[in-house]
Amino acid sequence: MNTSLRNPPLDHPYAGRAHRVYVALTNHCNRACPWCSTYSSPARGTWITWAQLQASLPVAGNFDVQLEGGEPTLHPEFWDFIARLRGNPRCGCLVLCTNGVALPRHAGKLHDWLARLGAPLIIKLSINQYLMDHDPGLLQLAAGVQSAIQTLGGEREVIYNVRLRRGYDGDDRAVIDAVHEAGLMPRANVFYLQRYGLASNEAAWDAPHLAGENFRLVNPDGRVFGPDLIARSEYMGGLA
Repeated sequence: MNTSLRNPPLDHPYAGRAHRVYVALTNHCNRACPWCSTYSSPARGTWITWAQLQASLPVAGNFDVQLEGGEPTLHPEFWDFIARLRGNPRCGCLVLCTNGVALPRHAGKLHDWLARLGAPLIIKLSINQYLMDHDPGLLQLAAGVQSAIQTLGGEREVIYNVRLRRGYDGDDRAVIDAVHEAGLMPRANVFYLQRYGLASNEAAWDAPHLAGENFRLVNPDGRVFGPDLIARSEYMGGLA
């Protein structure tokens, strides 16, 4: 949703794109980014059920589903959800937003893991200062995902969501430099974090910006929101 420094950003909304359902499978996360827009952390523990997810889908027409969180790969029914969504003839592209912590680091296992997700597929791998500090192998993983996606072929792509903090160490110049050095920039959406969620008090940061409105937001307890980032975020803050 945030404004990217790439114009237009990769996977940007466009006229005629299928309705997208952004599903936060959980607010549990194996990281605790201090600016998280969904208040997710290892201490949280709300997990969506298949019945709730299914009820959140459009009753007619084609749609895409973006699985997010929290960290969606931690959901105990993650692979069952993938199979069920792939089995829905109206569900087109699956988009997976992940911090990569749970992804296999061995090249062969990573290839098989990504192949199991099927296609069409977009992997959105998060990169920021906090994640890099806590996962020294993150950029190596990012390159490995790109390599595996290229080998698998078909309707698959990877996007690196590079999030920067205004006013911190040259607007996180070190993050940009590292992404450049790793050769990831051609597949990167680079943008500044925005002022909501745990970052609500960052006065110098931009307010949330919507890109398109043909989507819905689904929280881990099944609550469905329209395109209202603030309402969705604040509601997430109240979940256990």
